[in-house]
Amino acid sequence: MNMTDIKNKAKELGLKAGRLKKTDLIHLIQRKEGNFPCFETAKNKCDQLKCCWRDACLSSKKKKHPAWHKKKDTYAKKIAAEIKERKSQLNDLDQKARKLIGKGKKEAQEEIKQLDKKLAEVKKSSQKLAANSEAAWKVAKKGIDAAWNDLSKGFSKAAKKFK
Repeated sequence: MNMTDIKNKAKELGLKAGRLKKTDLIHLIQRKEGNFPCFETAKNKCDQLKCCWRDACLSSKKKKHPAWHKKKDTYAKKIAAEIKERKSQLNDLDQKARKLIGKGKKEAQEEIKQLDKKLAEVKKSSQKLAANSEAAWKVAKKGIDAAWNDLSKGFSKAAKKFK
C-alpha cells in the first residue's frame, strides 16, 4: 500500500495525516480501528490475524536490510578481492626472492613470510564480518583498515627491494 492509499484510509477514519511518517500514520490508524499499534514491530511473525496491515508488515521485515548491512557486504567483497590480489603479488615476490642469493635472500624470504602472516590475519578478520552487528562491524572495519594499511606499507617496502 502506498502513502496516498494510507492517507485516504486515515481520512476515511476522520484522521489527519499531516506530515506523519508511514509507520506512525499506520499506528494511528491501527489505534483508531481498535487494534494494537504494532506495524513493523513484529519479529518475523504476527498474531494479529485480522489486521489489514499484516501482509505489508511481515513482507517489509523480509525486504528490509539496514544500509550498514549493504556497506558491510560491499566492504567484505572489496577486501576479499584485494586479499586475492595481494596473495598473487606475494607469490610473485616469493618467486623473485628465490632467485636471490646470500643474506638478501634470507631477509626477503623472512619479510615475505611476515607479509603472508599479516595477510592471513586480515583475511581471517574480514571473514568474521558476516556475523557482526552494526556496532561490532564498525569496530572490526577500523581494525581491518588499520591492518590493511600496515600490510600495504609492507608490500610497498618489499616491492621496492626487487626493482
